[in-house]
Amino acid sequence: CSRLSRRLPRFQMIVRFIKESITRAPRRKALIIAAIAMGSAVATAMLGVMLDIGDKINRELRSEGANIAVTSQAASLTGGVGSIAANAAGAANYIPESEVPDIKKIFWGLNVTGFSPSMTAQDGALQIQGVWFSHPYKAPDGETKTTGIEAVNPAWQITDGRWTPDVLNECIVGASVARRYGWKPGSVITIFGSQFRVAGILLTGDEADDRVLVPLERLQQLTGRAGQVDRIDVAALTKPEDDFARKDPKTMKGKELERWSCTNYVTSIAYEIEQALPGTQARPVRKVADSEGKILSSVGGLMGLITLVALFSAGLTVWSLTATTMMERRGEVAIMQAIGATRGLVAPLFGLEIAMVGLVGGIIGAFAGVWLAHSVGAAVFGASVEVTWILPWLIVFAAMAIALAGAAQPLYRTLRMEPAFILREGV
Repeated sequence: CSRLSRRLPRFQMIVRFIKESITRAPRRKALIIAAIAMGSAVATAMLGVMLDIGDKINRELRSEGANIAVTSQAASLTGGVGSIAANAAGAANYIPESEVPDIKKIFWGLNVTGFSPSMTAQDGALQIQGVWFSHPYKAPDGETKTTGIEAVNPAWQITDGRWTPDVLNECIVGASVARRYGWKPGSVITIFGSQFRVAGILLTGDEADDRVLVPLERLQQLTGRAGQVDRIDVAALTKPEDDFARKDPKTMKGKELERWSCTNYVTSIAYEIEQALPGTQARPVRKVADSEGKILSSVGGLMGLITLVALFSAGLTVWSLTATTMMERRGEVAIMQAIGATRGLVAPLFGLEIAMVGLVGGIIGAFAGVWLAHSVGAAVFGASVEVTWILPWLIVFAAMAIALAGAAQPLYRTLRMEPAFILREGV
């Protein structure tokens, strides 16, 4: 009890000092709190968006088209979005249409946002492609879902007419071939001796503008290739590739292979597809996959840079204001040292004061940052951002650390001054 009674006055003295110190120069303290709050708010918002928005950005980028192309191992694959693989290389130069939905059964099936099988044929000068426009299939959970070429290529536009043919003898024609032959919605064209009515004019900006798209089932009938497809275009949510992603899985063992398989790289998803569809080869469409990786990395880097700049600016403001404060209070520090207070006692007193100011600014900034993150998500992506509960707490501690870091140099410089010299000046 006697030891506690001796410590109690010291504790009361510390509390009184901090209380009176915080209430001194309220405008300057308010500026420090505001600077820390602004930095904390920006940091919370940017980190919250960066941690949650990856999949949302990836979904936005899915308008670029398929990022994985699947063909039979006997076929030769040409590059580019929607390119055609039509070179025969053996009797097994096709993929059974019945196996196409197995793509959703892979480990990363939930990341597959759409897939579209296709078959190509040449009728004179016309390139014909049979596709799924809006095709139902049974998902692994037993639910019936719909996929097709529109789901894989959401950026494709129908400039005239409508997207999905109502019957097997309707088709969609590319803008270039339609202009070449003067076709319009309602025009009747002949393909392999059968008449098709043009349902719409398609504008893609790539080689699909030179094709005629017909229902896959109908082209299979006309070419005598029932149940066969040449290619499957797959759109999947992926993580930007790094050096580890580009390693050959055949050279990996144990935990290394498990780590690679459990990361949604475009290469690992393609590998899973090859395992689910024996006799096929799945290759990333590098034009799309690389652009996604660059965009996601750039967005993440930009948000990280904004976070660092905001926190650095807050620390610089704390340094500037604290330097002025310590210059004004150096006489007070000198008196404390003259009556026996050591640097080890004075420094924590001022440190606690700055930490309390940082705590208040951090709490205000964290709450404002959560609101700002939700606003950014709603404005940019039309969806709310889920900020993990631990992030605001981390930001609060970071705000206190930044406040202490900003005040460290002015406090250290003041404590290094000789008390006798300061008191002799009458400061």
